[in-house]
Amino acid sequence: MKNQFNDRELSESTAIVARSTQPLSVLSLCETANGGVGRYQENLIALSAFGISTFVLLPESDRDIIGDNCNLFFYSRSGRNIPSLIRFVFAFLKQRGSLRPDVYFFNSTFSLIPLFILRLMRDRTPAIYCAHCWAVAAVNPASWRGRIIRRVEGRLSGLADLVVNVSEGEAAIARRFSYRGDHVVVAQAVHPPVSDARKNLFVRQNKTDVHLLFVGRFDRQKGLDILLSAFVRARASNKNLHLHLVGGAVRGGDIPELTDGVVNHGWATRHEVDGFYRSADAVIVPSRWEGMPLVVLEAMRNGTPVFASTGCGMGDFLSRHGCGLEFDGSRETLVNVLAGLNAADLAEMRSRTFETFEQHFSLGRFTKEMAGYIRHLTKGGKK
Repeated sequence: MKNQFNDRELSESTAIVARSTQPLSVLSLCETANGGVGRYQENLIALSAFGISTFVLLPESDRDIIGDNCNLFFYSRSGRNIPSLIRFVFAFLKQRGSLRPDVYFFNSTFSLIPLFILRLMRDRTPAIYCAHCWAVAAVNPASWRGRIIRRVEGRLSGLADLVVNVSEGEAAIARRFSYRGDHVVVAQAVHPPVSDARKNLFVRQNKTDVHLLFVGRFDRQKGLDILLSAFVRARASNKNLHLHLVGGAVRGGDIPELTDGVVNHGWATRHEVDGFYRSADAVIVPSRWEGMPLVVLEAMRNGTPVFASTGCGMGDFLSRHGCGLEFDGSRETLVNVLAGLNAADLAEMRSRTFETFEQHFSLGRFTKEMAGYIRHLTKGGKK
C-alpha cells in the first residue's frame, strides 16, 4: 500500500481549496445507508460550503436516514441479494449517464462492484473508495473466508484514485494486508449536538453514583454481551455503578436479560440521544470490530468520556488525550476498568473530551480535508 499524498501535497490541496471557485459534483453510492454510512453522507453533503455538490444514490428503504434533500436518488433493495445488487448497478449506470459527475465516491464493500464496472468501461473519472470498516475486520483473516475477502477488497480498492480510511486503525489494517491504492486518513466527523439537550435524565442518589451508557444495536458486533457480563461482576465490588442501554435488537435478535442496576431505554431519536450522552458519566463501547464508531464521536461532542475496546480501531487516542481509555475487549479487563471508575475522575475529563472533539472530529475539519482531496483529484476544477 502506498500513499502518494504526502505533507507537501496535502498542503497544496488545502491551497487549491482556498483558491477554487469552480463548482464540482460528486456522486456518492451506498449499497445500504444504515448506521454510519448514512450519517457519513450528511458530511459529504456539507461539502457544499466548498462549492462541491454531492448527489447520493441509496436504497429507497433508507430514504429517511439522511433526511429531506433534493440530491438523493433511490433504488429498490429487498436485502443483500443478487436481484438487489443488479438494481443497484443499473441505478448507478443511470445516474452516471444523467449526472456525469466530476468525482465518484463509493461507500462500503458492495460498492466495489460498480467501481469495478466503471473501470471495466474504461471510465477514468476520479473515484474515491471508503470501506467505513474493512470487511476482513469481521472475520479471522487467516481463515479461507478471510483470505478471499482480503484478496477481493484489497485488490478492488486499488481501482479507486484515492482510498479514504475513517480512522488510523482502518489504515493500519490496509497496511497490514498490503491493500492496493493510495490511502489517506480523513477521520470521521459528526454534526454539533442539539443545543437544548438535557443533562439530568438519570436519577442520582448521591454524588458517588456513576451512570454508564451503551448506545447501539444489541448484536454480537457491538459486544453488549461482553459489557453485561462484565457489569455484573464489576457492580459486585462497586455498588455505585449504573448502566443505561439505548438501542435494541435487530433482525430478530433477542433482548438480553437485565440484571440489577441495568435499565433499557429502547431506541432514542437523533434529537433525544444527546440528552443521554450528556447525562452519562461515561460511555462504554465494547465492540468486537468497527471502523470508527459514531457513538464515540457523539459522546465526545457532549463532553462525555469514552471507554472503548481495541476493536474500535482508535489505538491509544482516548488515553493519550485524557478523554477515556482503551481496553483489550476481554471481559476480565472490562471488569477491572468498570470497577475502578469513580464520578469525580470522570467529571474532570469532560472539558478535555469536548476540546479533543473540537480539534479532531468537528464537521468543519472533515469538510476542509475532504474538499482538499477532491479538489486535488480534479486539479482544482472540472475535468
